[in-house]
Amino acid sequence: MLALVAIAGCGTTTSTSGKPGSGVTVIVGSKIDADSQLLGSMYALLLENQGYTVTQKIPLGQTPVLDAAIKSGAIDIYPEFTGTSLTVYKLPQTADPHQAYQSVSSYYESTFHLTWLDAAYGLNDSYGICTSQANAAKFHLASLSDLTPVASQLVLATQDDGVDAAEHPVENGYGIHFKSVKKISEQLSFGAVTKGDADLNVCYTTDPNIVTNNFVVLKDTKNVFPVYNPAPVVRDQLLAKSPAIKTTLNALASKLTTDEIVKLIKQVSIDHQKPLAVAKAWLQSQGLLPK
Repeated sequence: MLALVAIAGCGTTTSTSGKPGSGVTVIVGSKIDADSQLLGSMYALLLENQGYTVTQKIPLGQTPVLDAAIKSGAIDIYPEFTGTSLTVYKLPQTADPHQAYQSVSSYYESTFHLTWLDAAYGLNDSYGICTSQANAAKFHLASLSDLTPVASQLVLATQDDGVDAAEHPVENGYGIHFKSVKKISEQLSFGAVTKGDADLNVCYTTDPNIVTNNFVVLKDTKNVFPVYNPAPVVRDQLLAKSPAIKTTLNALASKLTTDEIVKLIKQVSIDHQKPLAVAKAWLQSQGLLPK
């Protein structure tokens, strides 16, 4: 998971005098996945709009690479997810999004002198159990609780990491057992359900295949899945130099939702649009950037 890709978008933007970021240089990074690139691009654009001189390292690498980069000062800001940090630093797992945020933000501040800005609680990039509209209607499925009377008849398709992250929590949390479990990549699992080779599949809740295949994500009424809410992680040294970064980026948190990011990820992953262009258009539509 330490794979690196070429650093993109490393040009700088000239700051505008009279704005909070005038004369302040910021390096924004992101992970490789589409949602991280989109969030990192949003941070960069919002900061540029406030006069900061921004260098983009989007994308930079996987989680260990970004974690090392911000600690060393190679980057100043990047988007991280609460559930990821709970796992990486073996902090107590919780289904309470606010508790998860307090846990990681306190740990990062006391251990690394890094600040978590406001989390987007409306955006949860977690695991889920999906199915087709046809299967949802056939088995009367809207939530995971609805699996109780029928799970023993159903085949679940999952990628390797979905066994411990999704299958086991669902079976234990809801007191069910699937008929069988088919190991398959997450991308191919949608096709397996569509073809009838499986009845359900483990998915990531922000996967654009949910939209393109018109799948249903069963509601986790018992909160057995950990929460993965994103927030900007910022070096304290930079915040001390320019506290306006907090106000600039916190404006984004309330606008981000799972439904919105899925649409944006589709534009990047399936329609092959550039993350920066998609991020810019969306920020303009939300009134966070001038058109």
